Amino acid sequence: MSGRKRIDIIVNPAAGSRNSGLFDAVVRRLHDKGAFVRCFDTEGPGHATELAAKCAREAYADVIVAAGGDGTINEVARGLLGHPTPLGVLPLGTANVLAIELGQKLRARSIADTLLHGDAKLIGTGQVNGDMFLLMVGAGFDGAVVAAIKPQMKRRFGKFAFVWAGLKIWLTGPGHSILTEIDGELHEAAWVVVTNARHYAGPFVLAPTADIADPHLQVFIFKKQSRLAFAGYFLGLAVRQVARMPGVQVSRFQKLELSSVEPVPVEVDGDAFRSLPLTISQGTQFLRLVVPQA
Repeated sequence: MSGRKRIDIIVNPAAGSRNSGLFDAVVRRLHDKGAFVRCFDTEGPGHATELAAKCAREAYADVIVAAGGDGTINEVARGLLGHPTPLGVLPLGTANVLAIELGQKLRARSIADTLLHGDAKLIGTGQVNGDMFLLMVGAGFDGAVVAAIKPQMKRRFGKFAFVWAGLKIWLTGPGHSILTEIDGELHEAAWVVVTNARHYAGPFVLAPTADIADPHLQVFIFKKQSRLAFAGYFLGLAVRQVARMPGVQVSRFQKLELSSVEPVPVEVDGDAFRSLPLTISQGTQFLRLVVPQA
């Protein structure tokens, strides 16, 4: 067999698509193609980072794979920073934003072929309060949505859990009061999203000009707090016109500070994070990521 021969997979056993058979189908195909596969189940938050770092130090595998949602991928990526072993992705989550960003088809044959033969490319990262992120940071509405969803809700209802939580938060008032400082310039915001990628919340395109391989971050500042304004934001996201909407400011930055008087929930790469304040900047390290063949 040509391609990678030794593959370590760090898997979130609670990920929804593992139960659908996708995980087992990918592993079977890797075995059929002659690869030797080791699988390691995570046991709780942060464990994927520990497992990834341990596997990277062993320097055994040709690729270390994150099998789970975007949050699991984030944890594995943190463990691989500073190591030459590339990160592979076996998307088992609800939104699978990174897989969509890379153009990875959610089929066992396509995923296995990528892990075996895909190019390992350098991608940019971001930092939030000193922690790495790959895709996005959201302060306000999406942070509240993620915080409202219990793991069992996500496993049972999938994307509908996010829709239901989002509708309830929208009805109660989606806006927050967030003080945003962009490279020393102050702005008031009702919702803030920082992105390293084009896609957001699955297939929706938030930042058409973004490129995950480009070491630049974009911040979307949503200024109006009303339910009507947020309904407009969601419509703009659906038709890829958010950046052109009134009340939305889009900027690139070197350093971003977010603060608030009251607690404001935050999500990072689809997982709940601590509340404001936040300091966000471009990451100082790149990550090698296995991507589908053109």
